[in-house]
Amino acid sequence: MKALVSGTLLRSLALTVALLVTGCTTTVTDPVAVPEPDTGGSQRLRAGSAQPPDSGDPRNDLGQRSPDGGYWPASVQLGENPELGPVVLDGQGFTLYRFDRDSASPSRSNCVEGCLLEWLPVLVSEKIKFANLDPARLGSVARADGTRQVTVGGWPVYRFADDRVPGQVSGQGADGLWFVVAPDGSKAAAPAR
Repeated sequence: MKALVSGTLLRSLALTVALLVTGCTTTVTDPVAVPEPDTGGSQRLRAGSAQPPDSGDPRNDLGQRSPDGGYWPASVQLGENPELGPVVLDGQGFTLYRFDRDSASPSRSNCVEGCLLEWLPVLVSEKIKFANLDPARLGSVARADGTRQVTVGGWPVYRFADDRVPGQVSGQGADGLWFVVAPDGSKAAAPAR
């Protein structure tokens, strides 16, 4: 019995030390987003189609913290929606949106506090990976919390929490303020026929 308690105590102590060591690491990154072209020869992704190769971790495209405490680089790409034409998607194929209460010139995000529960800013730390988009249209803006958010045509971009599958556009027109973002930063609109 004493050996069992001693072994459990040692394993708990080892786990605690490992967690402390892991939690104390810090990654210092350059806060300026610099576009980096995708050299993988990506093609335009059709909304709802198979996703391109990616890390498999959706946190990358939402800018969530990586295991070392830093942020994954954001990934954005050109997509096609049957009703809206060319749109911008994250690396997992989820639709990105812009908010009419934000500003493009100068770039500024006004989605804070409760807004962030539904509208997830696409964040970057070092660079923006992109596929088939004009790098001159991509950038980033500092948020009040010190993170940097991807911009398209100056507009900060977000992912809608209620979009459950790639290509879904359930946030289009929400509250008359949220719209799918086109590759130039404008509101995506039905193509002329």
